[in-house]
Amino acid sequence: MEQHAEFVVRYRAKLIQRVTAVMPIADALKAVEIIHEETYSNIFVASTKMAKMRVLLDALNTNKAKSAFYNLLKVNESFLVEDLEREGIEQGITGASAQSTSEVLETDSHPRNAKTVQMEAIRQGTEDQQITWWNRNRSDTRHSTKIEELLRETGRRKVGNLCFYKDEKYMIGSGGSGTQVYVGVSKDGIDVAVKIITKNPKNTKDFKNELSHLQYSKLESPYIVRYVTCEEDKDFYYLANQLCEYDLEDYMEYLRQPEQNDRKVTTLRRIVKEMLLGLQVLHRAGVLHRDIKPRNVLMDKEERARLADFGISRKLEEGKTTVYTDRAGTKGWEATEIVNQTEKGGYKMSSDIQVAGMLTYYILSDGKHPFGDGIYREVNILEGKYSLGDIQDIAAKDLIDWMINKEQDKRPTIDKVLNHPYFWDDKRIKDVLHNLGNEEEVQEYKNYENNKKLYDTVQKHTEGKAFSDWKTKAPETWTKIGSSQ
Repeated sequence: MEQHAEFVVRYRAKLIQRVTAVMPIADALKAVEIIHEETYSNIFVASTKMAKMRVLLDALNTNKAKSAFYNLLKVNESFLVEDLEREGIEQGITGASAQSTSEVLETDSHPRNAKTVQMEAIRQGTEDQQITWWNRNRSDTRHSTKIEELLRETGRRKVGNLCFYKDEKYMIGSGGSGTQVYVGVSKDGIDVAVKIITKNPKNTKDFKNELSHLQYSKLESPYIVRYVTCEEDKDFYYLANQLCEYDLEDYMEYLRQPEQNDRKVTTLRRIVKEMLLGLQVLHRAGVLHRDIKPRNVLMDKEERARLADFGISRKLEEGKTTVYTDRAGTKGWEATEIVNQTEKGGYKMSSDIQVAGMLTYYILSDGKHPFGDGIYREVNILEGKYSLGDIQDIAAKDLIDWMINKEQDKRPTIDKVLNHPYFWDDKRIKDVLHNLGNEEEVQEYKNYENNKKLYDTVQKHTEGKAFSDWKTKAPETWTKIGSSQ
């Protein structure tokens, strides 16, 4: 019992990240009264699997409770337990649980290396004889245990070049119109996320639209999710993209773990820039995303942010700045002009910018929305009522304030967003200060006629404010100092 409890404590962080069968385990623990109704309710309402897992582990406050959890974990997530216990053996951790794993590794019923996994696939049919579905020689990822378990499922499906299994424990996402996403493997051994899309007129249109964007060469970027392949049968489309570790909502939950505290602030700042660099790739290619939100930003295994889900994205026609379509997007993550439309509305790049500003605030405030929550969010978006109170960085506030302006023509372009001082590094700041002079010299700018316009503009638009609006009002000549744009 103590060894099982030690396992739960030792691997707490990895259990939070990797356990998917949270509710079945919680159901069983509730049935034997290890956890009580209030705890069960808190697990049920938690928004992500990691959040559910954190609530569950926090409730296991005795060795008996941890041991019960461990035994249920072995039933529901046996391969994960094996992986973690093997890790313990490699790190020199000994004990009964480690010994049991060592014995399991020696049995034919649990093949663990690439060769035996491949041989098992060959034995299962002539179709597999020329297929290596999975190359185990890769770095460990959050989903590697699930991939291995998938490839041992006798009932797994193979459609064309894709292998997957439609079961809740392999599901990693869902969307509108019944769309579901599962872990899978392509024929050449690439781990993929398989989006299964029911065939109907609307879904077919969105699928073909997303596929065209994913295959568009101008959108190839480290900040855009990578397309792998697609298949179809009479009922479904199967769109396979690179398998990422998290969506943004889950990743932020991961960053809330105590052991991530030291890097959390710098990581969130980096994610903002990478998300915006992805949007810059789209806009420079003339593409409007139209559905920017936390679930559509994915984190790859290098923890780089990538924009995803282009089902309702649209490409601007040559020489045009607006796309006119029916209202599309996600409620609460739409620009003012979109919320306000009744029939066909006009989407511009500035519509993406406003929503990207909302997402920037969401990231830097650790999950808040500038326009509030619940039924009042859309009203606030319409009326331009927002709060930036959960962010202390004054440069970040200025940037977000600029991006989420309810007036379309007052929002910046994506290039101007990325040129904002919030993203300046130390060299850029040093260049600006060098060119502007020290504080005493700057005060003397008013004595020189050729600098009077700069002085008057800055004085006028910063009066009574610590920072606000200078970037949009001051002459561009000195905001571009040190810029590579």
